[in-house]
Amino acid sequence: MVAAASLVAVGGLATWASAGYAGTPADVQVKQARVLLPVTPGGNTNAYFHLVNSGGAPDRLRAVTSSGAAEPELTEHRMNDANGAYREPVKTVTVPADGEVRMSPHSTAVNLRADRAWRPGDRVTFTLDLERSGRMTVQAVVRPVTLGSGF
Repeated sequence: MVAAASLVAVGGLATWASAGYAGTPADVQVKQARVLLPVTPGGNTNAYFHLVNSGGAPDRLRAVTSSGAAEPELTEHRMNDANGAYREPVKTVTVPADGEVRMSPHSTAVNLRADRAWRPGDRVTFTLDLERSGRMTVQAVVRPVTLGSGF
């Protein structure tokens, strides 16, 4: 039994190494960042990030902060028993090895209070804190809520 388990482990490690993942750390980049302009100035809204991990290890988004937006919080889209949608706070968002996370209204997002002065096309600075890739600062473009927003 121990020999079989060892053989399986060595085989898995060999496959992982031959695929080019051995020794490659997490490497998360932000491919797109946008924040929705709320209908009510200064109201709650969401920011969405497209995170791509080209590394061989998973990473976790632990927090998002912003000097231009109040109270950013990682959230997940949920449904209740009455078919009502709501956002639930989450502590982290996992970005899989050699994978991606596309935040959207129907998945993860960053919930926040908008600045009353925001206008379409403005840029809002966010700092993303990832467990392995570290902190990165990105600019999210303020976009109006429209049908076909690209989500």
